[in-house]
Amino acid sequence: MEEVKTFNRNKWFYSTGGIGRDMAYQLFSAYLLTYVMFTKTITNAQFAAISVIMIVCRIFDALNDPIMGGIIENTKMKLGKFKPWILIGALTSAIVMVLYFSSPLEGWPFVIFFGCMYLLFDITFTMNDIGYWSMLPSLAKDQAQRATLTSMANLFASIGAIIAFAVIPILTNGPNAIGGNSITGYMGVAIIIAAIFAGCQIMTTVFVKEAPVSYRSEDEKIGLKAMFQVVFKNDQLLWTSLVMLLYNLGSSLINVFGIIYVYLYFGYDGINITLFVGAYALGNLLINIVYPQMVKHMTRKQVATLGLIGVVVGYGFFFMVGVVIPMNYLLLCVAGFILSFGQAMIYMVTTINLTNCIEYNEYKTGNRDEAIIFSIRPFMAKMGSALQQGIVAVAYLALGITAITNGISEAERMSNMGLINAEQKVSMIDQALSLGTESIKMNFRIFIVVVPIVLISLAYIVMMNKNKIDEKEYDKMISEISKKNKPE
Repeated sequence: MEEVKTFNRNKWFYSTGGIGRDMAYQLFSAYLLTYVMFTKTITNAQFAAISVIMIVCRIFDALNDPIMGGIIENTKMKLGKFKPWILIGALTSAIVMVLYFSSPLEGWPFVIFFGCMYLLFDITFTMNDIGYWSMLPSLAKDQAQRATLTSMANLFASIGAIIAFAVIPILTNGPNAIGGNSITGYMGVAIIIAAIFAGCQIMTTVFVKEAPVSYRSEDEKIGLKAMFQVVFKNDQLLWTSLVMLLYNLGSSLINVFGIIYVYLYFGYDGINITLFVGAYALGNLLINIVYPQMVKHMTRKQVATLGLIGVVVGYGFFFMVGVVIPMNYLLLCVAGFILSFGQAMIYMVTTINLTNCIEYNEYKTGNRDEAIIFSIRPFMAKMGSALQQGIVAVAYLALGITAITNGISEAERMSNMGLINAEQKVSMIDQALSLGTESIKMNFRIFIVVVPIVLISLAYIVMMNKNKIDEKEYDKMISEISKKNKPE
């Protein structure tokens, strides 16, 4: 009875703590480049430099994840194994966010500042991210409880993402921006989200009861060599990592290209982004609600197959809107919902597969190594993000997108300085958006549709052929582990 009570308390305080986390993550990951392009006037050389910084920092950050996992594995503090890093990472990340989105710098000085702040956020958020997600497997070993906890954690993370996606464009772009322009809008949003992020993670730190999970002896420390051995000796972890890399790269492109794509077709108003993203995010939200019921009647592989069908149908429909079917905002939103629901099914299955690699590791070696194994999740997300930024940089430079965004940022800057009124600002932005030709719009559509279908399909093929920890195999492992750990 006490175990059930503890699980229920942990379930709620752990999951709801993710709201602020994902709000902060979405601000920095989804709107960072938008902030730069819509508030700073940059040359192609400066945009290329910023893109290189993002790629290098994301690769560094990805490589840093397993190292952070090793640090957490060696942590034995009064607060526990995971909580110290959850708290330290949240508080320092919040400070970095506010500093970054408040910078008045322009040109090359801003590029240098951008590099420093980006690296600092990578380091500080990694502390929180690895600590937070590494704690999840320790809070539930039963398959049903783990499915519930994982879906709830992803549900509240999705809620945080939805709030960020919905509110940030309205408060930063267009007539409803805080202070009347994007410069003051982003600064205000950063302060609000930083406060929510810190508050949510303090709540998780205080109220979640951390379970004793490490089976290593008190004097045993895991070093860099041993850390990488954990990763490379776990074949299921390696295959799941490849699935995550392909999935993350494929599923994220619509988030990057979609903002400018919608503005080009429907005008520079954050509400346009909010409505589209709301439909897209609804698919992510819905799967977290229905997934526990789905796995009662379907295997994980069957859920993934259904997800791939949704991906192909959704992206195909997105392509047809504006080509075969006249451009219609409602139909575009419907396409966004379908494709996101399909992607979310595959993501949920992949997350469960990753958590099962912990028991697989314990089954093979006797050690769980949660922090190291779960560091693969953000590692692959960041490697995918680095590759994504390379694609974005090439596409934007080839299509001349900076000419459009510089026109918008100049209007925002002049508005912030009080040099133009609201009507003149709208006129300048409309003139900048008119540079987006039909050819540019079609190229955006191709990037948004074709590349994700190919990459997510490859992820599905690897999952179907290489993942061997199905429901029966997992139960078998748990039974064997219980026998080994049973006192003589």
